[in-house]
Amino acid sequence: MEQADGDVPSSSQTTAGGEGDVPPRMQHLFVMRHGDRLDDADHNWIFKAPRPWDPPLTDMGKHRARRVGRSLRHQGWNITRVVCSPFLRCIQTASEVITGLCSLDPFDDDSTEVAIDPSKVKVSIEYGLCEVMNSYAIRVPQMPPTGPTTLDLEDLEVLLPAGTVDATVPKIMAKLPDWRETLDASYKRYVDTFQAIADMFPGENILCVTHGEGVSVSVTQHHNVTVYQVRYLNVVFKMAMFVYCLKGQRHQSYTEISHGVIKHSLALLGLNAVGQVNV
Repeated sequence: MEQADGDVPSSSQTTAGGEGDVPPRMQHLFVMRHGDRLDDADHNWIFKAPRPWDPPLTDMGKHRARRVGRSLRHQGWNITRVVCSPFLRCIQTASEVITGLCSLDPFDDDSTEVAIDPSKVKVSIEYGLCEVMNSYAIRVPQMPPTGPTTLDLEDLEVLLPAGTVDATVPKIMAKLPDWRETLDASYKRYVDTFQAIADMFPGENILCVTHGEGVSVSVTQHHNVTVYQVRYLNVVFKMAMFVYCLKGQRHQSYTEISHGVIKHSLALLGLNAVGQVNV
């Protein structure tokens, strides 16, 4: 696969090492909010849904998610791993993004039947990327006493493109956090999960599909800023430079938030403002 711009740092970014060291490599970790959810488009949906805390995407949300995947592909970011929250809206977002990334026709017309190359991207589900588990983040009229649940992993995996699921990836969290999770606890969870995912796949560019607080945390953990709003499909990415030595050891040289704009109006979250995706 082709490498994304910035995958191999310039000589000014290299780290001094012994003779025989190979050049450093850049890893990009993208953090993305799910697409447009049905309960925002139809405010009566939660009163008739059997699982009102776990809404699906709207048709427009699916359409826009696929276009995000296609835009990332056209920009050459070479994303090979997708890790997503177990909530349905994130699973459906990941499915559409993967289709955009892997379509045999890079300019598909958003039809429902799209042939893909499943070898290009592998996806796994991670509880650590889930929604903040409290009534501030999940507000529905009827909630199970122990808090919301997600569908079984087997039922979620069949919603992802055939051949892309990597069931061998170990879970960072074995289950959803306990109900009434504090915001501070959720922030730490997101930070720890992002770091663990990056460490798990050091040679790959990764897309994490999560919720608004996850995107917010990925910015505020590195900069003294306040994020007031994260719109659907907003994306932020981090870069980490690694040095691979002949002995097989890996040293992380630095980690930082990067920002900018991808063509086709795919916006990346800036350092002091929330960008909007208009795709």
